[in-house]
Amino acid sequence: MSTLPVFHSNKKYWKLLNKLVFGEEVSCPICKLNLRPNYQLKYLWRSYCRHKYRATAYQSSWLYGMKLCPKQLFILLWCWQNKKSPDTARLLANTSYTSAQRWYMRFRDHVPGSFGIVLSELVASDESFFGRLRSKQDQIIVVGAIATNEQLRLQAVTTRDMDTLSLFIQETVKEGSLVITDKWHGYDEIDLYDYSHEAWNHSIGQYAGTNQIERVWSEIKRYLRKLYGCIPTKHLAQILKEWEARHNFPELFNNPLNYLQATLVPC
Repeated sequence: MSTLPVFHSNKKYWKLLNKLVFGEEVSCPICKLNLRPNYQLKYLWRSYCRHKYRATAYQSSWLYGMKLCPKQLFILLWCWQNKKSPDTARLLANTSYTSAQRWYMRFRDHVPGSFGIVLSELVASDESFFGRLRSKQDQIIVVGAIATNEQLRLQAVTTRDMDTLSLFIQETVKEGSLVITDKWHGYDEIDLYDYSHEAWNHSIGQYAGTNQIERVWSEIKRYLRKLYGCIPTKHLAQILKEWEARHNFPELFNNPLNYLQATLVPC
């Protein structure tokens, strides 16, 4: 259970954002001289060139156009990192529910992608259905693979036939690895692609080998129901990207500063 941290003043968070966006020296991008702060009007300026800068008005930053105060940003980011619901986030940050949801999506959009990560050694793979056939939302198939070191790859697919699953394994798992799956026929040809293959028959109660990936499906769906009361398949691609990052880059979710340092590039 996460403990609510002590959040600092807007002034302190404003200084942190300026350093992250404009660099440690907080210098003017044009004349390269140090900028002077105006704490009352919340901008940086240089008396020589008379240019004024705000971290939330600089177009190279994904904070461009932000109307939140810095403290609200840090509170919303902390809530998202610690899997708090948008309703809890809007109460802590004193924003609207819509703003909390919108910023959650914005945070997801800027997590690093996991495309170059290749799983190796012992890898468990499986598929799961997100959404319901009798619901207004589309039902989406997600195929996933997780290694023993908790590195994770997820992908939404249109079908779980043999070609689709074999292609996913080739793109995400290193050759020579042991791939553990269930008895679904889509995995029957894995042995032909220089992989060792072990299959567990779920229909007769054999689940031990695939417990790791089954746990991932349970965690994601429980997390989504906690946040939204349902599984929002409309934004499933961004949510899968977030969940990959939680496994592949866990340091980004330790505190808001770690996330901002990784995603805000100094100009």
